[in-house]
Amino acid sequence: MSNYTKATNFAAKDALPVGDANKKVKGVEVDNEFNAIANAVSTKADSNSPTLTGTPAAPTAAAN
Repeated sequence: MSNYTKATNFAAKDALPVGDANKKVKGVEVDNEFNAIANAVSTKADSNSPTLTGTPAAPTAAAN
């Protein structure tokens, strides 16, 4: 399972003064964010029908 880690600080870019070349959002930055989010989401368990593995370490409810 993967956690999402933001690659670009868009708020910091927004705070830069007008005319600063670093204020521009590049396509590669958006693409990197999209890929990081997609990867984080795709590695999470499906809550509607999770496929779980291993032996439970915490007490579990009895069947039925």
